[in-house]
Amino acid sequence: MGQILTYIDSNNPGNYHCYNTRKISLDENYNELFTRETYDRDDVSIDIKGKKYAESDGKIVDSVPIDLDLINSTYNNNIKYFLDGSRHTFKVDDIAIGQKIFPIIAGQTVVGCCHRESRDSFKKAMLKTEILISLPKNFCSNKNGKRDDYARKYAEDLTVYLREHNRYAKEHNLSISKILFYDTDGAAVADKTDKNRFMNSGIAQIQNAMTDAEQLMVQDLCEGKKLSDTSYLIKDGSIQYNPSYSQWKHDFAKWNNMRANYKHVIGVSKSFDPTLLHDLNPNIAKIIAELKPFHRTKAYRYKSEQSNNQYFAIWYVRLRKSDFRQNNFSDVVKCELLMTNETEPFETESIDWLSANIIREAYPVCFCSDSRWANHLYPVYLTESFCKAQYIDKNIFLGLF
Repeated sequence: MGQILTYIDSNNPGNYHCYNTRKISLDENYNELFTRETYDRDDVSIDIKGKKYAESDGKIVDSVPIDLDLINSTYNNNIKYFLDGSRHTFKVDDIAIGQKIFPIIAGQTVVGCCHRESRDSFKKAMLKTEILISLPKNFCSNKNGKRDDYARKYAEDLTVYLREHNRYAKEHNLSISKILFYDTDGAAVADKTDKNRFMNSGIAQIQNAMTDAEQLMVQDLCEGKKLSDTSYLIKDGSIQYNPSYSQWKHDFAKWNNMRANYKHVIGVSKSFDPTLLHDLNPNIAKIIAELKPFHRTKAYRYKSEQSNNQYFAIWYVRLRKSDFRQNNFSDVVKCELLMTNETEPFETESIDWLSANIIREAYPVCFCSDSRWANHLYPVYLTESFCKAQYIDKNIFLGLF
């Protein structure tokens, strides 16, 4: 048993016991439940009574060609920031509380943003790394309702203990960023067994902390006046965040202020559900599959219940010609924009211009460097690689526990 579990076993508010069970990675078996693309779900409410399209041109067509001259003219690209969030999660032990045994989930999260002022300049803009521990909420049976204060103090004390007893933690100034508490009463993610339900709930807390960190980084960029009509940000994955899982879930004014920062943020997803917009267009999957190179779908307008009934524009772009295509969706990306004014569509020229910029970002190609190379935007690939390089080695990380 490493220093962290030793501390938890001996410094808790109840008569709890850690079992020193086998430590396992949860990324392979559980990642599909909590990837950023899971926002493409059936709980999205399509506003079929309102306007169908989120762009000014209401012409009913299956696809829109992006002019090659427009693509070639975007050499001095106005997309200048690229943001990605990544996490690794592990089950590091089991802990007995009362008559039940609960998993202890640990995670590393990395949220990074890179900046490109010109095609020859690409560098780090911001970086936030965190070590998080997710415990059952009845670990802290605080009757005064000050669980957050308890978690903050516990993380601070655990950090002091870890640095005193672990050479690597001391030399690298490691800290436990947060103690998180997962629900043990109801199923945050439905499952037939308590074991998997608690595991999923623990992972979800770490995922939610990561997505909150992504939003805070966008806020920092806006406060620094980094984003504008000539300086867009591409966020890797969906921008449909759910306030119910956020630290701001009880403060909708704060949540809405955070979302106001997304005027110049484009969410670009490498994987997606092609039937998501079926209620708006029953043929949408076929249309996406048959998109010609450098074509896009229409930009559709929809309301997301899970994102506090906010409206988004969503469209799909084929990035490349069909050479080496593995399937009909392997070089298509899903694009999202938050509609800050839900009744006012985006200008079609703006959607075309953004699509041309996105196509331009697909080159050069990270061929063979990533199995998803056909769907990758190269600066996003570089940002993702930068973030993954910030992880503590798996064996060293698990050794802390």
